[in-house]
Amino acid sequence: MRLRIAIMTTAALLASGCATVDMTEMATPMSSKAEAPSEQNIVLRAANKLYAAFRNKGFVPKTSRKKMQSAASILLNGLEERDLASQDAGYASQELPRSVVIADIAFATQHVERAKNAAEVYFEMTDGSEKLRKELDSLEEALLSCREASAAFEKVVGPESSELRALNAEIAGLTIVTDKFGDRVRNDAAAEMAARRNATS
Repeated sequence: MRLRIAIMTTAALLASGCATVDMTEMATPMSSKAEAPSEQNIVLRAANKLYAAFRNKGFVPKTSRKKMQSAASILLNGLEERDLASQDAGYASQELPRSVVIADIAFATQHVERAKNAAEVYFEMTDGSEKLRKELDSLEEALLSCREASAAFEKVVGPESSELRALNAEIAGLTIVTDKFGDRVRNDAAAEMAARRNATS
């Protein structure tokens, strides 16, 4: 199934001419069936690369992944709208030159765009039989990282920066596609629960 998705994904991208999905993310190893799914999945790889890059660059705190995933779930479910700017002290306190921050924003924007595009393509090419829980978890984690980075950048360059607006537009796109994954996962869970109820009735 994943091989078919990878082939169809590559064809779709070549046909459309749109292309900011990193094509290295599309490679599907053929050697070992025992390889972890995350090594074959463009969404997991793009989201994990984003998270790792943002941590390494200091855009977000080096929070444990478990805590990050829990916070992402709470934030995306609308249970709280935390003051993300309060977590950016590490980056903002460096007092970097504006030109460096602008370059960092551009770097972040590229990663968000790649993750968003990878998620959009993968979602469109999957069918209802694909379980997307792992993908959703990784996208939620990446999305929270994006929001924290944006808050950190805003404290330095201000909300009217054109570069920051471009980043926030990509984050909005990532939010939309993450919501689609969430809807699929919730619908799958509801269907499985209904099936179990029917089986026991």
